[in-house]
Amino acid sequence: MPPERIHRAQRVRGYGPLNMSLRNVRGAGWHRRGYRQNGAMWINVKEGSYGAVRGMDVNENDTLTSFVADVAGSQRLGDYYPHREGWTWNLFFRRKSLLVMLEEFEEQGREEADDLVRDYFDGGETVIWKVYDETGRERVWVGEWAYHTR
Repeated sequence: MPPERIHRAQRVRGYGPLNMSLRNVRGAGWHRRGYRQNGAMWINVKEGSYGAVRGMDVNENDTLTSFVADVAGSQRLGDYYPHREGWTWNLFFRRKSLLVMLEEFEEQGREEADDLVRDYFDGGETVIWKVYDETGRERVWVGEWAYHTR
């Protein structure tokens, strides 16, 4: 089942640093569903099929495109980034590629500001960062690059 909006889409005036949310909501608890601190929600980033889980604070008014770019930027600093030529990465949420989803939105002619993080996430969810070699097989970092086995 592909990700669906969890909230009705709300138009905002512009996007970016001038439109960041500052609201505080307690929700289910710290780093859990519904929790906001100065508009930021916590989203877990799992590295590969059985890698480490890290997380990041994301403002609820960020666009989905900037969220994917932020995750890629934070992963670029770690070991779990495709440093070899021909390797690629992908980001999944509820078994659907966020990169493919963004491409579909672009083909539909939707503006970047139409898809905000708060429309798909409510905090505490997990996205999965996967790395693929040039043949398309999933690779995992276990101190060195190995193939994913089931």
